[in-house]
Amino acid sequence: MEKISLKLADFYQLDTELNGITNQKTGEKVIDGLLSEKLKLITKYWLTELAKKVSAEKNAIESLKEDLIKKHGEENENGSIGIPMYLDIVKDEEGNIVNAKSNPKFIEFQNDFNALLEETKEIEYKPINLDELKNIESNNNYPVFFQLIKVNA
Repeated sequence: MEKISLKLADFYQLDTELNGITNQKTGEKVIDGLLSEKLKLITKYWLTELAKKVSAEKNAIESLKEDLIKKHGEENENGSIGIPMYLDIVKDEEGNIVNAKSNPKFIEFQNDFNALLEETKEIEYKPINLDELKNIESNNNYPVFFQLIKVNA
């Protein structure tokens, strides 16, 4: 096993690289992740273990994000808390925004969340040899995952 330090923002990217993205409304797969590729079973096992760790970290980040939304947001008439990006929105007859003022609370939230995403966290993983991936033909790019690949000399 090896360890690597990643920015918290990289955990979001690595989750997408491993698992892909699914449209929450339709359930349709928008991007296939690396785990959808034809892989050796043992490679898929270690990538699945990595995906579990990455998902747990992403969930922890999402929890902190919710705390920031509660800190900076306001409760609406439905009882949910949110932070609108803009205030004093003026729309034309067709519903297009013609004038709006940036919400300072949203900017504060964004600054706090971006600072959080710049923090680093160490993750332990089983390195994947480049040879194990040689038969994969993919249109996707996996820049964070590529940092975890071991190249045999």
